Amino acid sequence: AASVAHIDPLPHQLEAVYHYMLRQPRLRFLLADDPGAGKTIMAGLLIKELKLRGALTRVLVVAPANLVNQWKREMRDKFDEPFDIVDRGALGAYGNRAWELSEQCVVSIDFAWRADALESLAVAKPWDLIIVDEAHKMAAYRRGDKLERTRRYRLGELLTERAEHLLLMTATPHKGDPENFRLLLQLLD
Repeated sequence: AASVAHIDPLPHQLEAVYHYMLRQPRLRFLLADDPGAGKTIMAGLLIKELKLRGALTRVLVVAPANLVNQWKREMRDKFDEPFDIVDRGALGAYGNRAWELSEQCVVSIDFAWRADALESLAVAKPWDLIIVDEAHKMAAYRRGDKLERTRRYRLGELLTERAEHLLLMTATPHKGDPENFRLLLQLLD
């Protein structure tokens, strides 16, 4: 994948993808690295490599709204991987089929947790790989004996059931709350 992509990967990016992620038979991985360290490049390498190995067809990227177009552009320009954006217009025009029109979709996390999008995701064909950018936004908190799950966290619970492989990406995995961090990791396992 590194040789056919339009990138100059850095050693830490190659190490993360080839020495850690690809060695997992079922990838459930939290990629936590500094801002600007190339997490998107690592995700693109992972997608390309799994596709070249015939282990991947359907990919869903869940990202903050301001990064959706960037994901689409970078996957196309750097990895020759076309992604379609699923938004309110696509869901309104195609209904539940919006997730089936393309094998590779990008969706905003704040659109995906809305009731209509969540319901359609729940009945869509499963994904081979789901990538969640800024995954720390899928938060849950324990207040005494009560678990408080945000809508984004509920989305994460659905996504983990709908994918063979799951990659959570964040620059801030731990907010000083060990229970919040444990609940984030619980989405993986």
